[in-house]
Amino acid sequence: MSLFLPVACFGQRWEIQYFYDEVRTQLELVDVAFPSAERGVAVGSIWEQNPEKAPKPVSLITSDGGAHWATIPLKDVPRSIFFLNDSLGWMVGDNGIWQTEESGRTWKKISDQKKGDRKYGSNGGMILKVWFVDPQHGFGVGDQKTALSTVDGGKTWKPIEEAAKPAGNPAFTAYTQITFSNSKVGLIAGGATPPRKDALRYPAWVAPDQALKQKEVPTLTITLETRDAEMWSSSTAPLYGTLSSLRLTPTQGFYVFEFEPSFQYPSEVYHLDLSTGKSASVFRVENRRVTDAMLFDGSAAFLAAVEPPGRLSSAPIPGRVKFLTSVDMTTWKEMDVDYRAVARAIVLAGPDATHLWAVTDTGMILHLGSGAKSGK
Repeated sequence: MSLFLPVACFGQRWEIQYFYDEVRTQLELVDVAFPSAERGVAVGSIWEQNPEKAPKPVSLITSDGGAHWATIPLKDVPRSIFFLNDSLGWMVGDNGIWQTEESGRTWKKISDQKKGDRKYGSNGGMILKVWFVDPQHGFGVGDQKTALSTVDGGKTWKPIEEAAKPAGNPAFTAYTQITFSNSKVGLIAGGATPPRKDALRYPAWVAPDQALKQKEVPTLTITLETRDAEMWSSSTAPLYGTLSSLRLTPTQGFYVFEFEPSFQYPSEVYHLDLSTGKSASVFRVENRRVTDAMLFDGSAAFLAAVEPPGRLSSAPIPGRVKFLTSVDMTTWKEMDVDYRAVARAIVLAGPDATHLWAVTDTGMILHLGSGAKSGK
């Protein structure tokens, strides 16, 4: 069990750089990338109060470290983004894969994707995330056991055969996370979550008493590993929770699992030692639901969390945003955060430990600041 100190870490404060505050609409940001300390891109959709109206996909871009943000309409609802450098990036949308060579100012569709399209694998899954090791060679992961590779920058995709081998009905199996520690060593991870016979008929927040009584059961976590960005090997393990974040550096990594409301802890963070292949739990607290985590070799690690506003850790009501930092993976210090920051989910991004940003599904962009210390 890690030691948690609910004391603001001196010299570190997360400030709101951008906040969407428009009447009758709300902005849900789903991903963010900061390939450098100056250039950043966040993507999401503006939703109307009327559920019958389609969302308006948008991106927010900055070239001065977030001092100014420009809003740019998108032609597809974004799922995720990946940037190889300041200029070159990819966006996964509902209807295709898009590429930018202008730091997100303009996008061009380079590949279509449609549900059930067999060109994205034998099961016709949808790509959810991509990762590129160079401008041509990349990988994509998604539902229906979708794991693919490309050698032409994302224009065409080929299934990774190893991805189909692990047990699990494709209808209930998805690869949701992908990350590389360098141009050769990478991990793809996801899980098989078949429907439960005792599944609740309503969302947990509608019937909280029933949700809190429902027992957490293990699901099958699936991992694909490569050491040369070509050949992949698979492994499976019955684990509790759903994998919500996966990060790697050249020497270490983070797994973040989120749990059902009935579980004692809303989430748990595992630290992975790449030299030994061993992992260990480093953070779990009853009133902190971690949704993302980042770590940097020779510097600090950071967790982005939400304080559940009620009994249910997964309630649809936003909770207070919390950030924690550690230099030893044992003692975690809570950082100072703008009191207005609330969210249900948070995503982190940044090139190093002193230049970090976070986006929320409530339309906020927070910045740690280049002048802050890294927790030392």
